[in-house]
Amino acid sequence: MVAPVRILVVDDEEQIAQLLAGVLKGAGHDAEYATDGFAALERIRSSPFDLLVTDLRMPGMDGMRLIEEARRVNPDVDALVITAHASTETALQALHDGVSDYLRKPFGVEEIRRAVGKALDARHQRRQRERAVRDLTEKVEAAQVDLEQRVSDLTFLHDLTRVIASGTARLHECLDVLARHLRADSLVLTEAGAVVERVGAEADPAALELARQSGTTGRVLQGPAAAGVTVAAPVAAGALVASRARPFHDAELRLLAIASRDLALAVENDRLRGDQRRASVGIVATLIEAVEAKDRFNRGHSRRVAELAVRFAQRVGLTPRQLEVLETAAKLHDIGKIGVPEQILNKPGRLSREEFDAIKAHPVIGEQILRPLEFLAETRPIVRHHHEHFDGTGYPDGLKGPEIPRPAAMLSIVDAFDAMTSKRPYRDGLPEDKARGILGEGAGTQWDPELVEAFAGL
Repeated sequence: MVAPVRILVVDDEEQIAQLLAGVLKGAGHDAEYATDGFAALERIRSSPFDLLVTDLRMPGMDGMRLIEEARRVNPDVDALVITAHASTETALQALHDGVSDYLRKPFGVEEIRRAVGKALDARHQRRQRERAVRDLTEKVEAAQVDLEQRVSDLTFLHDLTRVIASGTARLHECLDVLARHLRADSLVLTEAGAVVERVGAEADPAALELARQSGTTGRVLQGPAAAGVTVAAPVAAGALVASRARPFHDAELRLLAIASRDLALAVENDRLRGDQRRASVGIVATLIEAVEAKDRFNRGHSRRVAELAVRFAQRVGLTPRQLEVLETAAKLHDIGKIGVPEQILNKPGRLSREEFDAIKAHPVIGEQILRPLEFLAETRPIVRHHHEHFDGTGYPDGLKGPEIPRPAAMLSIVDAFDAMTSKRPYRDGLPEDKARGILGEGAGTQWDPELVEAFAGL
């Protein structure tokens, strides 16, 4: 049930305008009328309306110009055109320009009620989709800000602790830097009696016992080791144990005491990075589920495309990092479809031009959703450009040839292959050899010919 909305009826025949406004008031809407475009525009400037119902041909300012001017004042206003002179071409142009529907005169009371109801339902659905995208974007922004703030608060240190406190350095790397500086044969971090991380040789039982004592007393302790000397310094709920052949002098012991305190920060950073990765996986899973829950014909598509993209990346020799980025982009490439109406995604037939335009917006919407997530920065251009064509006829930016990021060009191929071999609303899936033949036919126009050739070997 759509809540009452404000409607402005505009017709140069006052009797018709007054009658239509009365009908809409009777249907529970807050309806007013005007008899020319200029008067209507003044009302719109003084008070916003949700729906504009306007005659197409009026003296002074016609209906399409009124709609254009009204949207300069209020971009959110929807429009319904009524006319006695509509041709098919005029109607199509009105729909292309964002008009919800058109109604040909003469019409009955029930016809205008249905047309207005349809326009308001479409408005309600559009605003729900916009709200869903906005809410999802706000959630991922809040999650990212929270995690980044916690890491930032813990990584404010100096000098020797610069490496330990680095947001990019892992715990093992911090221990490795410290071990080399101390020229230790072994550096072991314990927590609650268990070894958490180690660089070099394993700690012997005597060293682990010294670690336990250091953690219990909160003091730096030194003792003999199987092949030299061991020193232990308390770190959080455990200890840092360094061993080497020659004894540690006082300056090194002080350095180890400072480093062990700062190492607690590295331990927490490592834990936060793990939290951030887990949160990222959760966000990604939520995004994927949100997309594929809307499209019953595409369930599993993102997973299949990701699996195929990994095989393709391995074949063309991408680095492990590049492969990881491509796989993530493949999982998220259709996330922008959350902003596409379900009836278009599930339509059992070919799409109209207007419906296809709605589909074509999904790469840009996807990039916008991912923009707040800095850890997905490398995936955003792949998501945005996975529908570009090699000859420049694709969307959204008309990139061509080498202008298209190579991972996006690869994703375009595997995305198309899975789409062709999967059941669609209007056809069964194609055999793989038929799909590969179509890729070959489109090499040099829709797809990068070198990548198509590489894909053929999978």
